[in-house]
Amino acid sequence: MPETPFWSRPLDEALRIEPIGDDCFRTALPGFGGVTLGCATRAAALTCRERALHSLHTYFLRPVPPGATVELAVERLRDGRRFAHRRVQVRMEDRVLCELVASFAAAGAGAEFQESSIDPATPAPDELQTEEAIARAEGWKVDEPGPIGGALEWRWIGIPWQLEPQASSRYAGWVRPRIPLPNDRCLNAAALAFLSDYHSHFSVARKLAGSFEPFGYTSLDQVVWVHRDRPWDDWWLLRTESDVAHAGRSFTRRVLHARDGQLIASMAQEQLLP
Repeated sequence: MPETPFWSRPLDEALRIEPIGDDCFRTALPGFGGVTLGCATRAAALTCRERALHSLHTYFLRPVPPGATVELAVERLRDGRRFAHRRVQVRMEDRVLCELVASFAAAGAGAEFQESSIDPATPAPDELQTEEAIARAEGWKVDEPGPIGGALEWRWIGIPWQLEPQASSRYAGWVRPRIPLPNDRCLNAAALAFLSDYHSHFSVARKLAGSFEPFGYTSLDQVVWVHRDRPWDDWWLLRTESDVAHAGRSFTRRVLHARDGQLIASMAQEQLLP
């Protein structure tokens, strides 16, 4: 029986890592930045189970050969009363392919406010076309790479790849894991990191009227700030826009809201353009 393609695997399987020693893990990566980011985040989280991820900063240093087996080496930088920090190096042989620094926070009380909100006119996910309906209309194959199918399920607010004249980089959609995640804080953190990279090139493709296939766009660095520690057990609204591209590098911002309006995470990424 042929192996299930990585883009069709449940998140728990796509982001699976194997412990091979103290604070060291191993996995095979498909070469997709979101999987690399998710697996590295999961490795860091597994060494800090009692605290919640609140930020991560990542540099993609070298390409990951598709199918490569890599080592995820975690370094415990600090364990304070409130914050803990981990560095993860994704290594293959003697080369560092990716380096991530993650910060975890203990639960605590403090000042609170939120200005970011969901536009009241935003349609609910149940009011939007399913991916299956879009696939039938456009002839997409759900079991092949592309904007339809995969580990995440989407309800698009407008269809990002259907361009209009002078299209804005902005697009939005409701998203959830296609197969519900188990109640596992480490996996939820990894899934959020995975999402931060997923379809992030769409905003640049919209602005440049370029290819919407995920090939040729190279992630240079990625930042995620997690504002609330919540399980991903419902539709979340992801809004994406690219503010600038210069010298072949684009800058993209994303915000993620829960259905009840709470801001879950903010994300930023820089990409090298094809």
